[in-house]
Amino acid sequence: MPSITIKSAKARKPGKSAKSGAPRKRSRTGYHHGDLPRALVRAALELISKEGADGFTLREAARLVGVTHGAAYRHFADKTALLAALAEEGFRELVTTMEAARALVPRTDDVGARVHAIASAYVRFALEHPSHFRVMFGPRLDLDKRRPFPALEVEVARSFNVLLDEVEPAAKRGLLTKGTGIDHALALWTMTHGYASLVLTRRIQVKPAVAVQYFGQLFTTLLDGMISRTPTRTPTPTPTR
Repeated sequence: MPSITIKSAKARKPGKSAKSGAPRKRSRTGYHHGDLPRALVRAALELISKEGADGFTLREAARLVGVTHGAAYRHFADKTALLAALAEEGFRELVTTMEAARALVPRTDDVGARVHAIASAYVRFALEHPSHFRVMFGPRLDLDKRRPFPALEVEVARSFNVLLDEVEPAAKRGLLTKGTGIDHALALWTMTHGYASLVLTRRIQVKPAVAVQYFGQLFTTLLDGMISRTPTRTPTPTPTR
């Protein structure tokens, strides 16, 4: 990931150069990075961490980076578009985090271990990236159908499919109790997301160092109730001639 330097723009007082004696040029901006959209996303994250998603403007993000608001508007039509880019980045990183956790668990008939790893990674991501998480699951950013954010919706779907891709085959093989794969996945996601949100808002007060471990204890109870003790495979339908 490229490094991004964000500095507040500060006007320098006119002065003389020590070498030439000529008046110094005013430094109009502290922005020195080639990827302005990414720098604006970083600035938005910083502002959200202090003021919340509703407490800043696109102009403020531009000012924090050190560019004019006109430069920011060339990349983002408005604040909603900037938040959509931030949310898209968050979902992409969430998918990477969950897939990495899942890959560490060997694929066996014990679906619980891989699902547990995915859910724990989800909670860990939320606690380590609270500003991302609040925007990702805040008010829908694509309610205005004239201004959809298709790339964001792709990442949203991918994030849920990481869990669904583990649960649905297990349900079809009879390794889970009655219910469709999507029903089980929604139940597991609801519990995982609810826990993360409640910890972030301090409705559940648990020390950060043990928050993921405590989640694992709660999640195991829910998961144990879903795993079938007498697995039965879903019969394969007989093709009609």
